[in-house]
Amino acid sequence: MTRGFIAVRPPDAVLDAVAARTSNYELDGARRTTREQWHLTLQFLGDDVDLAAVGEALAELETPPGMVQLSGAGPIDYRKRSLVLVLFARVGKEWLAGLADEVARRLAPLGYERDQRQFLAHLTLARCRVRTLMTTAAAAIGPEPVGDAWLVDHVTLFESRLLPTGAEHVVRAEIPLGP
Repeated sequence: MTRGFIAVRPPDAVLDAVAARTSNYELDGARRTTREQWHLTLQFLGDDVDLAAVGEALAELETPPGMVQLSGAGPIDYRKRSLVLVLFARVGKEWLAGLADEVARRLAPLGYERDQRQFLAHLTLARCRVRTLMTTAAAAIGPEPVGDAWLVDHVTLFESRLLPTGAEHVVRAEIPLGP
């Protein structure tokens, strides 16, 4: 069984900024994601992925490179209590949505169905088992941009291995974007 997903991974300087901004927040009962897990998912592929076929289907992406910048933290579903704390995309939201649309169109013939929820570009910081009030954690991180904007010129095909200590993400391919 091979789990996989397509994502944008921020560069090291942005990951450093995320680490610095998120080092001191508290969120009871949360399982924090690690630096190695930080990314913006374009499409989750499920538990039975043909990595080679996915790589081939995405080999000639037409979406040109685009700029992305992260903003402050909040709950992913905008409810008072949530299961997931994230950083949102501040710059490049529409561009990322368009890129996710192209990825979905190219993978649909292989049987990979896109999540039916509206695409929301985000980087997951923590997950909770029960709905939790996230306002204090989000306020501690702040609403200001996190790191500089960066040019995204490729997407990454990840294999995701579930371990007792959390998911391990292994890069299987880096696929360049269009001209």
